[in-house]
Amino acid sequence: MTGAGLAPLPVQRPIPVWLGAQSPPAFRRVGRIADGWLPPVPPGPKLDEARAIVERAALDAGRDPTIIGMEGRVGLGTKTVAAVAEEVGLWAGTGASHVAVNTMGSGLRTVDDHLRALAEIAGAVGLVGT
Repeated sequence: MTGAGLAPLPVQRPIPVWLGAQSPPAFRRVGRIADGWLPPVPPGPKLDEARAIVERAALDAGRDPTIIGMEGRVGLGTKTVAAVAEEVGLWAGTGASHVAVNTMGSGLRTVDDHLRALAEIAGAVGLVGT
């Protein structure tokens, strides 16, 4: 077996563990042990259901569910910057602590094109200077 590692190591100790979860047993695992999670669904009733399971499992494990991070995901695709910013706002409304924006598959050709698109989105959601 080949060893694995992280380099450079994260500053935070212990190293945070975030889990993807797509079923009730996995949602419960998130609530019991994870520092954060990556939900499989966008904001709406299914996310609300999953989040309730995570929160109940955290409480049952004696954990504060508000310390469990949640990362939403938004794809640029053919959307406008305003549409992406609106989706980011929906995630913010759910209490998401993080949001990832995927620019792959958007027809952008260079790294600079991707960075420019992300900078525009950051500006549109009020992250000026990032």
